[in-house]
Amino acid sequence: MKSLLTLTLALALLSSLLAASATDKPAEKDKGHDHGAPAAKPSEDKKADAPAKPYPLKTCIVSDNDLDSMGEQDSFVYEGQTIKVCCKACIAKFEKNPAKYLKKLEGK
Repeated sequence: MKSLLTLTLALALLSSLLAASATDKPAEKDKGHDHGAPAAKPSEDKKADAPAKPYPLKTCIVSDNDLDSMGEQDSFVYEGQTIKVCCKACIAKFEKNPAKYLKKLEGK
């Protein structure tokens, strides 16, 4: 009988600990910090209220390929300018050296 009482008390304690941990809020230091969130595109946070300039080219700014050549094209806004690429890999290349690719838009 004593072991049954001990087992019951242990289960009650365990269930209360699990219930308390399930309702815990994230630590104060973790507010606004989400590891599971996708990375922001180059300048989603800049000039959100101003309309972006339209993309003037008919090709990918990085590879010069047709925008639909790799399947589904992608676009994003960088410093107020809409940028279009033929694939996700070109976004990474653009992010490494945006100045190189932005030169293609000069005078357009």
